[in-house]
Amino acid sequence: MTTTVQAEAVQFKDRKTFRALSNCLVLAAWFGAMYFADYAFGFPKAKALDASLALIYLAASPLVTLKLSDTWKKIFGFVVIANLILMSSIPLFYIQLGLTVHVALLRHVVSLLFCILLGPYFLQPKGLSFFFVLFYNALCFYIPLMKHGELDMNLAYIVIVYSFTLLFSYFFMDILRLHVTQISLLIKAQREAQRKAIEDPVTGVYNRNYLDNLIKALVESDAEKVVLFISLDEHDKIVENHGYIVADAYIKKVAKMMEEKIRSKDVLARYGGVEFMVILDHSSINLGKTVAKRILEGLKAIMPEYSKASVGITKIIPGITYQAVMVNADTALFRAKNSVFEEISIVDPENPSFDPIHIEGILEEKDQDITLKEPQKEVDG
Repeated sequence: MTTTVQAEAVQFKDRKTFRALSNCLVLAAWFGAMYFADYAFGFPKAKALDASLALIYLAASPLVTLKLSDTWKKIFGFVVIANLILMSSIPLFYIQLGLTVHVALLRHVVSLLFCILLGPYFLQPKGLSFFFVLFYNALCFYIPLMKHGELDMNLAYIVIVYSFTLLFSYFFMDILRLHVTQISLLIKAQREAQRKAIEDPVTGVYNRNYLDNLIKALVESDAEKVVLFISLDEHDKIVENHGYIVADAYIKKVAKMMEEKIRSKDVLARYGGVEFMVILDHSSINLGKTVAKRILEGLKAIMPEYSKASVGITKIIPGITYQAVMVNADTALFRAKNSVFEEISIVDPENPSFDPIHIEGILEEKDQDITLKEPQKEVDG
């Protein structure tokens, strides 16, 4: 479960990084296009400025993919806002840059669009700072227009386009923010519902529903995995002596300990009240025994007086059915619970000598040939 949450967080960060990288590349491409336009129409000073800005944004592209501290993220945000202000300021110096007022104001319409697109990444869409950016952008448009003093048809068209874009941008961004917020809430609610559908509410590990679907999927894909079926045999004693609150706390600690004893690719799920299952991303029964022993040792560190547990080990192999996997796991756990020697029992479907049928009355008949009844037992030493 923890691995799934971490994977989602990584994907979210990757998407956010991709958007930031895309913004830098788009700005670099825009100023690069303006460089060629300035070159074609003979604006050398504007050409030099556009080339510099294109190179700056292109050089900044790798930086946005780096893992930055919160302080550096804020600094980077201020740099972006400063660039937006710089872009907005170009019409104020259109004479010095050798541009005509028509070209300068037409470029400025695009700079307004960039302010609308990039500003909300770093500023609240309906906050004072964002309003200031738009207000400054408007001043940089209308001041050169008033200085020019003449209004021909082409210039009037540019003024109308800019004015309506400015008028609706502030309100459009607020509407967009509301829609994005609602969509985010819906996505969050959907993810929460999906999480609850596969998560055990007490321990936070996967639940029976997820486990059943996973085993069925592994069976259908002819996978080969080791399955551990674990039962906490003395949980009832904890309830009797300490109550349900302590017993639930014990279950949580056990689940956390098991997560630490397995690898990130392995799967831990709570099968029932005191039963857990581990699906190892491996096909070795010996590895299953090693992990089982590691878990049994870990139980002794939580509540030593209630550390008795049983582990049944089996395998998912190509051609096996879901029902056979569950019967084998249940049989192995049953034998481990009733064994007078071992806490770990194995039912290997690849070994036909291991009959996956419950053996009744082992304890009552322990004076008989136990080797025949429990050929799968592994005795240490």
